[in-house]
Amino acid sequence: MEKISIRVIELIAQAIEKTSDDISPSSTFDELGIDSLAAINIAFDVESEFDIEIPDEEIHKLKCVQDVVTGVEKLLADRH
Repeated sequence: MEKISIRVIELIAQAIEKTSDDISPSSTFDELGIDSLAAINIAFDVESEFDIEIPDEEIHKLKCVQDVVTGVEKLLADRH
């Protein structure tokens, strides 16, 4: 599922106007300067990219890039 991680990092980088090289799976939203509004916008981008729906209550639990990757992987696995 390396492709998911790479694409999530690209989406986050685009949203916060940084390069993918500045972001790793262990990067926290705090470290990246992502506030709750930015996190919601990133969630919308991720939903659109992967054709999934992230439950609202889960969006607020996202604290780092790996949380997003893990969530996407779980939602995609549940769909099959």
